[in-house]
Amino acid sequence: MLLVAASSICAAQNPLAIPPALDLDTFDLVVDEHTHEFYPGLVTNTYGASAEYLGPTLILHRGDTTRIRVHNQLDQITSMHWHGMHVPGDMDGGPQRIIDPGDTWMAEYLVKNPAATYWYHPHPHQLTAEQANFGVAGLIIVRDDDEAQLPLPRTYGVDDFPVVIQDRKFEANGDFAFYPFGDSVLVNGTPDAFLECPAQVVRLRLLNGSNARIYALGIDGQSMHVITNDGGLLPEPAAVDRLWLSNGERTEVLLDLTGMEGDSLLLVSHGEELPSTVPGSSNLVWESSSLNGVAFPVLRIRVVAPTAEAVTGIPATLLDIPMPVEAESIRTRTKTITGMGMVGMGMFMINGLMFDMDVVNDTMQLGTVEVWNIVNNSNMAHPMHIHGVSFTVLERNGQAPPAWEQGPKDVVLVDRFETVKLITRYGEPSNGYPYMYHCHNLMHEDNMMMLQYIVLDPSMGIIAEPEEPVILFPSPAIGSVRYDIGHGVDRVVVRDARGRTLLESPRTGTTSGVIELDGIPAGMLVVELSGDGRSTRTRLMKQ
Repeated sequence: MLLVAASSICAAQNPLAIPPALDLDTFDLVVDEHTHEFYPGLVTNTYGASAEYLGPTLILHRGDTTRIRVHNQLDQITSMHWHGMHVPGDMDGGPQRIIDPGDTWMAEYLVKNPAATYWYHPHPHQLTAEQANFGVAGLIIVRDDDEAQLPLPRTYGVDDFPVVIQDRKFEANGDFAFYPFGDSVLVNGTPDAFLECPAQVVRLRLLNGSNARIYALGIDGQSMHVITNDGGLLPEPAAVDRLWLSNGERTEVLLDLTGMEGDSLLLVSHGEELPSTVPGSSNLVWESSSLNGVAFPVLRIRVVAPTAEAVTGIPATLLDIPMPVEAESIRTRTKTITGMGMVGMGMFMINGLMFDMDVVNDTMQLGTVEVWNIVNNSNMAHPMHIHGVSFTVLERNGQAPPAWEQGPKDVVLVDRFETVKLITRYGEPSNGYPYMYHCHNLMHEDNMMMLQYIVLDPSMGIIAEPEEPVILFPSPAIGSVRYDIGHGVDRVVVRDARGRTLLESPRTGTTSGVIELDGIPAGMLVVELSGDGRSTRTRLMKQ
């Protein structure tokens, strides 16, 4: 018999809200404050992106250029990250790409991703969890010609449904409480939600938008056919009875409801099956929640009459998305997670380091392939996300990953004492703005469990990664920049992207100093620091 959390035993009674889908040349997202009534008579203060809570679904087309204007009408800074999208660093919307209150930022980029489900959310440093918790987020659906040829459901809101799963905790006055775990399940912002699905093959686009909770999803007596990972289609559908979804992960599944008109199904998260190392289990170290360690309902599915042009079968094959192979890798990096703590507390580190806005932790070459080993030596599982790329999971503890996890991804859950081996190609330049890699448990991310990397174009003359770490602050720079390096410097040379010398300045052999950039045109610069018989080159963006 299925046991569910006491706070969730009531029958689903609210129709699932379906965010509007926008298919435009230029989008406008207004981030501002609202109120919303999640429960009758209980008014909650929220943030939204052109909505009271959450935001519209953005439909993008591979090969097109998209433009998105983000208007910040909050009384605090924000940013907007296009999670999973392959965009240059200056368009990625990380914590350096701040939008001040009252300002507007235009993101403009060529859509290069294959068809899949992506999402957008704020990424200001140490404010991400708060702003996401209040409701700033939304889905992105990329369409392309290859996916369009497959016999798949794709009529938004009819047989193709967005399903954003979040847990939230409410104060007695209706406001959100800011905690890692909640006691209420919201799907697309709807509590106690039901969805009417036609008696045919339907598509659910699942996103774990929670702060910290990890879901183990299943439908009793009904297989889910996984067709995508975060970043694209699988070669063929993978039938599963249980699907783990960690923070930030997206998965598209097909349900075959043919001939089931009048039936009712329940999508359940089986928290009782989660190991004690996984947030959402019954581990008493985690913050208390009535949903921890138990099975609880997520979404009631009521099967209604089929549509006129129903998809009635699960396709046998899908699409092989080209991904790099290990023989192409030029380097293997190991990223070791350490630290002891709870879901919302404690200090977790990557390679013994915590986030420093002014430090570039890794430098990659544009177009190259690398292997990463993510080793978790901490006391709990972490969903690890890399900006700007999709990767393939090669191994989990030396074994091939399950079939449903063998497509392009950008978030991977790494449990305690687990090593996950990834491979990726760096296909976009950072253009002066670093990409992040971090834990997508938002409490950990805001608590400094994040590092950053840059991708340099070798055609601009920088081939090797500096042996000495270089700190340039601020970056991007305006009038001057401060450097700090591990060897003495007796000469500084600044060149533009074409190799022309713009500044040459003698130094006194110290390891730090200031470079005045007045009179130097804005753009990508190459800074060469020479001394102690060594020469180190790095990049700098001047605004």
